[in-house]
Order: sequence, then C-alpha cells, then structure tokens
Amino acid sequence: MRFPYPSRETTPSEYAVLVVFLAAAFMIVGVIALVVAFRAPAEKHELAVALAHRGLWSLGIGIAIAVAYWLYRRLRDY
Repeated sequence: MRFPYPSRETTPSEYAVLVVFLAAAFMIVGVIALVVAFRAPAEKHELAVALAHRGLWSLGIGIAIAVAYWLYRRLRDY
C-alpha cells in the first residue's frame, strides 16, 4: 500500500506541536519511572536503582529538548 505524498509543506506550528509533544512525553515517562522506582520494594533494589537512573535520563532529555526549542525560538531571526 502506497501513501500519497502530502500536498503541502509542514508548517512551523506543526513542528512546534511535535517538539512540545516529544519533550512532554520524555518528561512524563521520566516522572513515572522515578515514582515507580521510589515505591519499589526493598528486595528489588537493583531494579529500582536502574529504573531511577533511566527515569532521570529521560527527564533530563525532555528538559533538554524543551530548553533547546525555547532557545531556538528565542534566538531565531524573524
């Protein structure tokens, strides 16, 4: 099955929605991972530490995407 090519170019606002959604998704996944890691039972300590590590990375990536996009919008020539 072949999909037709889009009939128009992607607008900057559509890119903005994509970037904001991506940043928010990373941050939400990071927060959920941290909450689950902190609520993990003591016998699963190694898994909780690994999950907390990945949750912090995910949260950091989401914040980095948001800051980079904010800087791009702030410093872009109009």
